Amino acid sequence: MKKTALIILAVVLVTACQNKHQQLQKEIELRRTALKHHQDSALAASQKDVERLDRELQQASAEYQRLKKAADAAHANGTGTAEQFKEVTFMRLKRDSLQAQFDATCSKIKYIRKRMEEDKEEKQP
Repeated sequence: MKKTALIILAVVLVTACQNKHQQLQKEIELRRTALKHHQDSALAASQKDVERLDRELQQASAEYQRLKKAADAAHANGTGTAEQFKEVTFMRLKRDSLQAQFDATCSKIKYIRKRMEEDKEEKQP
């Protein structure tokens, strides 16, 4: 009687472990799917940000060069004003800020792509 009860208990435990394992495997797969969707959406959003930042950076760089050239010419003539030099400084700050944002977003894209590649390699045996 005791042997039968032990055998039944062992069968129930093995079955319960198998069910729990299957449930955990399904949860893992759901999380992988969610991660892929999150990575795809983050990548798309970051790529749009890079495009926008690139346009703004080019405009800011061109404006900075224009202002700097005018300020340098005014300085050489002795007609430069503090307001003019202040404007050049602020434009340089804006350009540098945009450059930092651009670099950070590019690094984010690079990291996302690296992680996506690692995830692909993990799935393949």
